[in-house]
Amino acid sequence: MKVKVLYFASLKSKLNKNYEEIEIDKDTTVKALKDLLLREYPDLKELLDNCMIAINESYVDENSLLKDNDTVAIIPPVGGG
Repeated sequence: MKVKVLYFASLKSKLNKNYEEIEIDKDTTVKALKDLLLREYPDLKELLDNCMIAINESYVDENSLLKDNDTVAIIPPVGGG
């Protein structure tokens, strides 16, 4: 299966890309996808721990299952004032 992962704000800047397509196994959860990303980008741990995740434009929790061709948005917290 393949999912498209979208990166926003500080994640986008750190990785120097807007998105990537990732091969995953069937029955992969959001948590498992985050673990996969941390193996690839270990310096993102603190940032990923605080991100909101959306699948196909709906916010989800870490136990949500991914399906083939899902679009996963990883949205870091944004400060402002």
